[in-house]
Amino acid sequence: MKLLMAGLFCLFALPVVADGITVNDRRGAQHFDAAPQRIAVLTWALAEQVLDLGVAPAAVPETGLYRTWVVSPPLPESVVDIGLRDSPNLERLSSLGPDVILASDIPAKDVARLERIAPVLVFDTFSAEHDNIAASHDIFMSLARLLERERMAARKLAEMDDNIDAMAAQLKDALGGTIRSAAVIRLNDGATMWAYGENSFPQEALNRLGLSNALAVTASRWGVAQRPVDDLAKVEAGAVLAIRPHLAGDAVFETALWQFLPAVKNGRFAETRPVWSYGGILSLERHARAFHDALLELEP
Repeated sequence: MKLLMAGLFCLFALPVVADGITVNDRRGAQHFDAAPQRIAVLTWALAEQVLDLGVAPAAVPETGLYRTWVVSPPLPESVVDIGLRDSPNLERLSSLGPDVILASDIPAKDVARLERIAPVLVFDTFSAEHDNIAASHDIFMSLARLLERERMAARKLAEMDDNIDAMAAQLKDALGGTIRSAAVIRLNDGATMWAYGENSFPQEALNRLGLSNALAVTASRWGVAQRPVDDLAKVEAGAVLAIRPHLAGDAVFETALWQFLPAVKNGRFAETRPVWSYGGILSLERHARAFHDALLELEP
């Protein structure tokens, strides 16, 4: 009898394991009773991640610009526009009754303000203090845990790796070693451009495709630096890939400077489809695909 009572005491003395989901954000462990159904997202990078997991967010800022600059993954028409990315409309956000708000790179006072509306997960996405690609991978897996889609996430990451490896092999065969490097840019205006380098998705995509960066840019928060267009004269043997849309930047195509750039004169310039260079981890494949397709348009 004493053994039975002792066993029962031990059983009831065991700690209770809480049901639900625990996800780590930049503040530590955050607990949810169940996977949230209505998700408000305050950045396009996090919107990409949620959409890549097969979930349509209830709200995203600047939806019209998203459809111009990000494009893929496509944003459903049902998504509510909640204003600007740096200052969302909190009244509209509150009226939607979200189960969770996903945010990044905002101060603690703004997190506290958002928590009056709904639970908040806040991440450090792009930073000069970490590897942006690795951080995006970790955030993707955290969101997959939140949405109970970890198997899907792992499968998509494996498929991405396989697809990029296949693209690298295709480029090697098609180009025959004639193009070993490329500079990736966004045209800003008639005189300046944004050049991508270390700690950026374009740089990582080039590396994974077996190409080096033809225009070195040191690591920074966003992995990009503004440069004069005539810096492209330094790209003597590689290709130049310009991500659309160009806005005012396409005026440079009509200038004498542009026509005399080595990459332009030698048929090694190509434009790529729109792809967001400050997105989620699966945008790595979207960059690789855009670069792969643009390079295949060039004469070997």
